[in-house]
Amino acid sequence: MKKIRILFSVFVLLAFIGLPLVAEGQEVIKLKMADSFPIGHIAHHYAQYFIKKAEEISNNKLKIEYYPSEQLGKLKDYLNLCGQGIMDIAYVPPSFYAGQVPLNTVLILPFWTTAVEGSAIYKKLVETTPELTQEFMKYKVRPLIVTSTSQYDIGTVKKAVRSPEDLKGLKLKTSGGLFDKIAKQYGIITVTVASPEVYEATQRGIVDGNIFSYPSVKGYRVDELEKYHTLGARMGGYPSTYQINDKKWQTLPKDIQNALLAAAEDMSKAFAEAWDQEQLKLAEQFEKGGMTIYRIKPEERAKWEAPLKGIESVWIQDAEKKAPPAKKVFENFKKISQEIAK
Repeated sequence: MKKIRILFSVFVLLAFIGLPLVAEGQEVIKLKMADSFPIGHIAHHYAQYFIKKAEEISNNKLKIEYYPSEQLGKLKDYLNLCGQGIMDIAYVPPSFYAGQVPLNTVLILPFWTTAVEGSAIYKKLVETTPELTQEFMKYKVRPLIVTSTSQYDIGTVKKAVRSPEDLKGLKLKTSGGLFDKIAKQYGIITVTVASPEVYEATQRGIVDGNIFSYPSVKGYRVDELEKYHTLGARMGGYPSTYQINDKKWQTLPKDIQNALLAAAEDMSKAFAEAWDQEQLKLAEQFEKGGMTIYRIKPEERAKWEAPLKGIESVWIQDAEKKAPPAKKVFENFKKISQEIAK
């Protein structure tokens, strides 16, 4: 009897102070999640946000061990490592894996602007276009979180960019692949620069500027060098996914699956909203530091889109070499973009 009273007292105390209670005999499900983001990065913060949400929604039946900063392997190996079960959930950005998942790179195309738009488009596209999921399933993983940053903008050191004509002949650092092809449509001379050398290349005039998102401008400190920037240009978007090992997914109870999906949707929306707010915050910060920012107005959109005519054909032609339904995927992407993007 004394033992029962002690156990009851402990139960009441735990409930009072708000610690999670797990039923006797109930096994906590543990998952390993990995990405490449350093501690302090906005994406690192929202990975933690997802984990906390998933654990809360599952009533603490789920425990996710988080390994940031490539602690479980290099980003280039994440797709295979996740498929092999080395990690249960892994960060897999489509542009980084363009050769393996070409259809998912359709989100890079300049048919939208903000992170909120891009994330909503990606989510609906995955829901209505099974080919996007099937392309990942070949590697024994399936999409769990789909989201996006905003489209990239243009920063320059000496020449202000206020119209597409101002871009002709500029030497700009680009991110390769489809990003290069978008830039070339404007007459930009694309330059490949290794990440650690971005600041020096900009400082020495090897490039006239960079095509980046605003957090990257800050991260590489080129805001110290660039005097001019656009806001609202569409120089290529950056879709992101976290994939979950399909075999592991199939073994999860339905309530745990639902908890992961609910947390994933919440995280995607929260991340996109935070990213767009960060863009505006950094733009104000850069202006206070002396940078001139040209905000592209809605009535100017047609002028900026004109040089990009035919870019979808470039993407379709490249993607169809590995994924024949590319045209079908693009048509659905275009339809959804027109419904969501401003």
